[in-house]
Amino acid sequence: MPRPLPLLLHHARTALRVSQNELSQRLGVSRRTGQRWNKGGGPIGIDIHNLARLVFPVDAALATEIALVGATTLEALGLVPMPVKGPVAPPDRVVDAVVCAAAEAMQVMPQSVRPAVLAAFACAKELGLTVEAVERVLRTRNQPLT
Repeated sequence: MPRPLPLLLHHARTALRVSQNELSQRLGVSRRTGQRWNKGGGPIGIDIHNLARLVFPVDAALATEIALVGATTLEALGLVPMPVKGPVAPPDRVVDAVVCAAAEAMQVMPQSVRPAVLAAFACAKELGLTVEAVERVLRTRNQPLT
């Protein structure tokens, strides 16, 4: 069970070597909000998630505890990789699944979309993009994903 939030805030300020006001500023909240937190209210929602993100580089264990109070995990916050569960399929099977998903979205046969998928991934790699970054941009541009 995690420690009480006011104590976690104190430890976060200590780990970050910042004052109450500096912590509020780094989290993008008002000075008054920081004062309320210090009196026991504590951050909630996105503010506590941001606190975990802020603390993570200097104290991963503390960040884990803060994330838990915020009903999340470091994995869900994107700070550490998600653990792999169960057996992982061979890469050729996984790639086939990706190609088939693209083919199905385009309503074409997989062999006709494979060169386009290869070109897209090769370009993304050359530009230093991750799969997550490509997906995020495509989703924000309202590209349908079927």
